[in-house]
Parts: sequence; C-alpha cells; structure tokens
Amino acid sequence: MADRSGPHRPGRIALGLALPLAFLVIWQVVSVRLGNPWLLPRPLAVANRLLHPLANVLDTGSLLYNIAVSGLRVLMGFALAVLVAVPLGLAMGRIASVRRLVGPFVELFRPLCPIAWIPFAMAVFKTYSVVNLFGIRYSNTVFDVVQVGMLFILFYGAFFPILLNTIDGVLGVPDAYVEAAQVLGASRGQLFRKVVLPAALPAVFTGLRVGLGTAWMVIVAAEMLPGSSAGIGYLIIYAYQLAEMDVLIAGMILIGAVGALLSFGISILSRPFVGWRARVR
Repeated sequence: MADRSGPHRPGRIALGLALPLAFLVIWQVVSVRLGNPWLLPRPLAVANRLLHPLANVLDTGSLLYNIAVSGLRVLMGFALAVLVAVPLGLAMGRIASVRRLVGPFVELFRPLCPIAWIPFAMAVFKTYSVVNLFGIRYSNTVFDVVQVGMLFILFYGAFFPILLNTIDGVLGVPDAYVEAAQVLGASRGQLFRKVVLPAALPAVFTGLRVGLGTAWMVIVAAEMLPGSSAGIGYLIIYAYQLAEMDVLIAGMILIGAVGALLSFGISILSRPFVGWRARVR
C-alpha cells in the first residue's frame, strides 16, 4: 500500500512551525515598540546567548556548565526518589497492610508543594554539600555544588508522582493475568516477577516521567537556597537581579528544552519494557 503521509508532510511541518514563528514575530514587534532591552530584549539578543553556550555568562560559568550543574542535582535527587518510591510503591500495591500503614502518611504529605519545604531545608541542611556528609570540606569536584537541601527538595518533588503511579500500576494489573498465572502453578515470586511487575511497568514509567519533570521544574526554587553559586535556576535569578533579561530568557528557554529532552529520554527508555502493551490492545 502506498504511503499517503508523504504528500501531507510539508503541510504538517508548516502547521507545526506556524505558531512558533508567529510568536517570534510578535515578540520582535513588541520588543521594538518597547525599545527597552532591560524589560524585553529582542529575539536575536537571546539567540546570540543560546548560540554561544560555552561563553562565560555573568561570571557564573557558561550556559552549558550551569545546565550540567542543574542536571546533576536533578538526576541525583531523582535517583534517590526512584530508589525509595518504586520499591515502596510495589509493596503498597501488593500488600494491603503496608498500604494501610503508609497510606495516611502519604496523603498527609503529598499535598505539600516542594517549594514549601525551602525554609525547612534552609534551617536543617544549611549550606552542607554532599561531600560534607563524608567529612570532606572541599573535594574540588562537581559534587561540591550539590547541596543536601537541594537534593531533599528535588527528592520530594519527584517522590510522590513515582510512588502513586507505581501503586496504581500494581493495583491496576488485570485479575485475569494473576488468575491465569496461579492456575499454571506460578509461585508468589514468579507471579510478581513475570506478571505483576511487567504489567505495572507502563504506569511506573509514567510516574518516572512525571517525577523527573517535576524535579526539573523545582530546580529553579531549589537553587534559591543559600550556598548556590551555579545552576540554571541560580543563573536566571542572578540575571533578574542584574536586569540581564536576555540571559534570563535564554535560561528559561533552556529549562524548557532540557525538560522536553528528559521527558523524551524517559519515553525512549520505556519502549522496550512497555511495547507489549501496545501490541495487546
């Protein structure tokens, strides 16, 4: 059968570009009318920042360096959340007594916004970095800029989406799958490894995607903590203080772009594990 999508592809591309191009035109017109680059810089000024990712920006390092620092913080906080939330979610989904024990605790803390924990993190963790936990004052590595308070806030932001989606994934396993495995003589361990876990993985990966996105969104607030001197969140706050709006907007664009890439990366990683679900439907 001939591919009917080919002739329509240019039209789809044009339609996808229409809104971004219109936005850029409006941005250019408004910035020219205002004539105030400290309020709204022109698109070319922002593009110039983005096209030189290795140039030093406001004595904080390059855009690439600040993105890398923020990415390290987010990935560490996210990894901690995965290590705790996924096993706990699997246990809560499979064992009713664990669900009854931990459920009220989850419902009590889940509504709290991660940003609300910033004063708590400032008071408890102060400016301690990860290396300070091991009795090292300064290690001359990138981990010197990873503050414990930031990891706590990022962990909190990622934890509940991962936990709740994991619980829902386990509880949503069709009874027919479980009953068929039991009829075939599967042990409890085999039932969990061969039936429950694979069936729950699509929901687990959804939680990972949402949790990573939440952690990345929270990074701006996390990098407001004392002791931070680098990171894309710190950079845009510092740029605001200096009225460097081209840097601020460039940082915002990078936050959106990196967030989209992280979400896409999780989607790619999930395909080998959840592809079977698409074939079953």
